[in-house]
Amino acid sequence: MHTWTTRVPPARRVPVAYVALGVLYVAAMLGLAGSSALPESFTAAEAARFGFGLFGVFAAVRAARLPHLPRRLRQAWAAVAGCFAVLVVSVPALLVIGTSDTADDVIHMVFVVALLIALQLFPLARTSRRDRLKTAVDALTVLVGGSMVLWYTAFDPLLQSGRLTVDMTVSAVLYPIGDLALLFSVSRALLRGADDTARRPLQLLTAGTLVLFLGDAVNGYLDAHDLMLDSTWPFYWWITTDALLAAAAVEQSRPAVPRAVRSGFRIGRFLPFVAVVVAHALMFEAAVKSGDFSPWGGLALGGAALSALVLYRQTLAQRESDEQALTDPLTGLANRARFRATSHRSLTRGTTAILVIDMNSFKEINDTLGHQAGDLVLVEFAEVLRRCVPSSGLPCRLGGDEFAVVLSDLASPRHAYEVAGRIAAELGPVAVDGKLITLAASIGVAVSAAGELHHDELVHRADLAMYKAKGLGPETRWAVWQEALETAA
Repeated sequence: MHTWTTRVPPARRVPVAYVALGVLYVAAMLGLAGSSALPESFTAAEAARFGFGLFGVFAAVRAARLPHLPRRLRQAWAAVAGCFAVLVVSVPALLVIGTSDTADDVIHMVFVVALLIALQLFPLARTSRRDRLKTAVDALTVLVGGSMVLWYTAFDPLLQSGRLTVDMTVSAVLYPIGDLALLFSVSRALLRGADDTARRPLQLLTAGTLVLFLGDAVNGYLDAHDLMLDSTWPFYWWITTDALLAAAAVEQSRPAVPRAVRSGFRIGRFLPFVAVVVAHALMFEAAVKSGDFSPWGGLALGGAALSALVLYRQTLAQRESDEQALTDPLTGLANRARFRATSHRSLTRGTTAILVIDMNSFKEINDTLGHQAGDLVLVEFAEVLRRCVPSSGLPCRLGGDEFAVVLSDLASPRHAYEVAGRIAAELGPVAVDGKLITLAASIGVAVSAAGELHHDELVHRADLAMYKAKGLGPETRWAVWQEALETAA
């Protein structure tokens, strides 16, 4: 007799390191707010960065020494540790030589270079040569858009003002170069995706890098327009960057948790579109501010409209390509890749059932009537699944005459059994190419509570149940996984 059991997955505890990191960040922010009363030689901002430096070195070195990580990933974390080591060394050095804008600039640029090295070392998802080229082009699009932002908001106003001193050259030239290199690196990571061993940590690193870029862009704008606030305010985004990088190291050290295959919305794919929109917005604003809307304003609007149409056309093409990559071309059902991704997501949310379905006597149909008739039979069988599977479920073709169904968020296993019964009742004689053919199949059903089983385990159980049903004869049968099937196998 089948016994339904529910196991509650153990909760992932928040590491003590995360709690300590949060306390350190709050203390740093509060310290910055009242730092004006502290001596200039040792401000609360520098003390906070020193604290984050120590924390980050420890966390990154720990991640770099994890034996199960790939060698290249361990090297990347060693480079991140170098970023934090810059902060640890800089504070004692500033105590000796004294604080100055030039010293802060040098420390910042060394930090940015170390971070660039780390980002280049992180393993990204494996893709084809063509996909890598597409990612590079998209990242360059983002880079050009970022360059236009920095030129318009910071560098050009500084050139026009005639105040381009040696100190300002560092913030007006070197900062943008470093920031643009960071922007290209993080855009490439977001667009291409990370290797499974580094996905979540690299997301946190990317967030920290974007904060650094945006903060430096604001700083350049204020410098160019002579609106600079007190000397401690840039540390707000520097310390936020430090916190995110340290959080990434902590996340890398946590035990791995199986993650769903990612599909659907990804913010990275919209970055090139955002870059194009920002570029045209800057051109339009420049035309309006110049007081000479004709002809530049009209050209800017026309260029924006053309770009919008081209980007929309590209979006439609990309959507069609994505759908083709996840759809069986013969039946129009979901393919194996989408089957796995949907099952992964469903298993993390609630009770999930998988039905594995194998058509009976399909080889005889191919042998006697030909492959064209066999294809028509597969299409007819797919229509049966569409009629019987509820809208919340996903019918799939795994290949050949093997099909599957994912049923998500079930209130009870009984609902999965009802779907299997509907499919079995619907199968029968159909007319295919002028001939009457009887559709028959063996159906195996397996159910899992949220977090109880992984995808492969649940499919294995459904497979065993399907073979149990197939052993009952050539007619359509369905069976439910039972513990006894494991020992029989």
